[in-house]
Amino acid sequence: MKRIASGIFLLLLLVSFESINAQTLSASAKRKVTVGVDVFTDIWFNTPGNVQIRTVNPSANTFVTYNFAIGEKKTTTVAIGLGIGNHNMYSNNGMIQSIKADTITYVPTGTGLKMTKTKLSVTYLEVPLELKFRDKKGFKISVGFKLGYLLDSKEKYVGNTYVNGPKQIIKRKGISQLNTFAYSPTFRIGYKSFNLFFSYQLGTVFRVGHGPQLHPMSLGITLTPF
Repeated sequence: MKRIASGIFLLLLLVSFESINAQTLSASAKRKVTVGVDVFTDIWFNTPGNVQIRTVNPSANTFVTYNFAIGEKKTTTVAIGLGIGNHNMYSNNGMIQSIKADTITYVPTGTGLKMTKTKLSVTYLEVPLELKFRDKKGFKISVGFKLGYLLDSKEKYVGNTYVNGPKQIIKRKGISQLNTFAYSPTFRIGYKSFNLFFSYQLGTVFRVGHGPQLHPMSLGITLTPF
């Protein structure tokens, strides 16, 4: 949730920045640069059958793109930029057995343990490429593709580690057998600063044959202060 909170805080800063600079930034400059935040839930495919994965998995992205207008009307643009993308998968009763194993496997927590949750989190440096259409009234639609490079990975466990033991928070970083790159088509549709957001990661999070063949599909909203 700290990452989600950070994304929301960044959004508030962006909104404040836009209100302060509304008079100083020209309409032309605003059309050339887009700054936004995606807030969404990840729906995971091919999850381990021996543990329970939560239905709602809050995640967030942030991005900035530069827009190149096509044609005289400038209603169509091609955008390219940089962003940070995060995907989370929560479990109510399972965790990775060993994050450094040759094959990553999920196992149920031990009998009698009071587990609150575990969270698998992967973070990517992303390069988004989009084709955008926007009419004069502010209706927008965009289709795109983004390439992600793995920056960070970790598992967070919340619960006790032995029967009747105290509640603990354990973080394990640097999960093995993750694919270095992620490839995802994207789609947005909305009005002015508010958009519905969709993406689907084509490649698996873990290497084929070395972990669960997870694919996140992301559904949520995109907010673009400018």
